[in-house]
Amino acid sequence: MSIGLNEIWDGKIPADEMNLAELSDKIWEIGELDAIQEKVSPELFQLHIAINTIGNWQCDGWDGIIAYQPHLVPYISEVLAKFGLQHLQNAFDEVIAIFPDFITFEDDSLYCDMINFLHNMRLKVSDERLNAYTQEERQAMVTKYQEKLNQLDEMTGPLWGYGSPRDGWAVIFDYIKK
Repeated sequence: MSIGLNEIWDGKIPADEMNLAELSDKIWEIGELDAIQEKVSPELFQLHIAINTIGNWQCDGWDGIIAYQPHLVPYISEVLAKFGLQHLQNAFDEVIAIFPDFITFEDDSLYCDMINFLHNMRLKVSDERLNAYTQEERQAMVTKYQEKLNQLDEMTGPLWGYGSPRDGWAVIFDYIKK
């Protein structure tokens, strides 16, 4: 039997963003995302990903999520769709499509190389597959990455930024009410 919101939150409904942070902290106590996904209901897992995505976006934007929270990345597109944010999902998928097929979203040296590759032309990378790109190809990828990230951040601001409904958490509370 999987753990649902009622079980982990003792039948209470989170009332504010601090409650959401407490809920997410309780879920993280289960372990890494694979363990969490096995032990909680699909709805609670999606809620957990959404809480972490919004919270991390409010701190560091989409680049911060992609660069420093790679373990979340494989789940974000599906969660955006589940929350009815198809326009964000499409824009997010366009950013992720820039990554070569051999990149996995894991916190390892290859992923660090990929982030360095996309962040600054002057940063050296050690992976030979990345070094096989010409300077022109790399510049095009860097430019496209920055443009797509900027578009995604601009689209996200009105939904999740401070001053938006419930300071960006309205989509979470609407989901919980369902």
